[in-house]
Amino acid sequence: MKILLVYYTGTYHTRFLTDRLEKALLARRHTVERVEIRRGTAAIDVRDYDLIGFGYPIYGFNSPLPFNRYIAQLNVAAGQKFFIYKNSGETFGMNNASSRILLRRMRKRKAAFAGEYHFVMPYNIHFPFARDFVREILDKDAKLMEIMLKNLEDGTAHKISSNIAYNIASAAVSIQKIGGAVNSFFYRIDKNKCTKCGLCVKNCPEDNIRLEKEKIKFGHRCDMCMRCSFYCPNDAIRIGFLEGWKVNGGYALDELSLEGPPEKPYITKDSRGFYKCFVRYFAAIDEEYARLMRQ
Repeated sequence: MKILLVYYTGTYHTRFLTDRLEKALLARRHTVERVEIRRGTAAIDVRDYDLIGFGYPIYGFNSPLPFNRYIAQLNVAAGQKFFIYKNSGETFGMNNASSRILLRRMRKRKAAFAGEYHFVMPYNIHFPFARDFVREILDKDAKLMEIMLKNLEDGTAHKISSNIAYNIASAAVSIQKIGGAVNSFFYRIDKNKCTKCGLCVKNCPEDNIRLEKEKIKFGHRCDMCMRCSFYCPNDAIRIGFLEGWKVNGGYALDELSLEGPPEKPYITKDSRGFYKCFVRYFAAIDEEYARLMRQ
């Protein structure tokens, strides 16, 4: 198949998944092209592709605004197949509703749904995930990737079920999409830490950060992707109201994926609190992957 992967990435976790998806598709002798969305990315003509994959990180139980804006420009043809690979740091039910805008647009275009898959990736906000937890997540993601690829080639359209309650709640909290513009008025630079390396300026997907007269300046079209604060090498960026939840530093995902899962499961049937949501999710992936391996 000729496959197009269209994705938005904040702290590069969706890019990480896309890299692995592209590698796996190429190994299966498919033709793959990809578009990473950032401000100013031109809309691509998608009509010649057999299958389109849409990837995005879930922000507050919704798809990101830059992703939504870009998808609205695409002329997907009637009957054209598409699938969704989204990711978040937890598996709460409200995340099920995050694709509602994308799915509505695809229904209007009469595109053919080929499946939706929810991958877990470690938090870039709230709190950092433990190393062994990340290793376990990457193992489950690799298994889910194999399940997704098998389903896509077999024509099995896996569906993530939402409901009216999730849809209403997700739509209600989508007001947070204006939060980046508001919160950006309170972004600050720690002058004692900042070396003016320019990494935040160069990498902002919304071109919202600039260096003027030897000072870092923030605009007001921030999508709160957290890329600038997450990857600042000197932890010099203060992110306003979210400062208490800030996570600084990447997870070395390539390195951890080579290590494989931890010796002892991080998530068990006795996991509680925040971690309880992963119990059934991980078990379902293991069960489906085992069934796949028996075929």
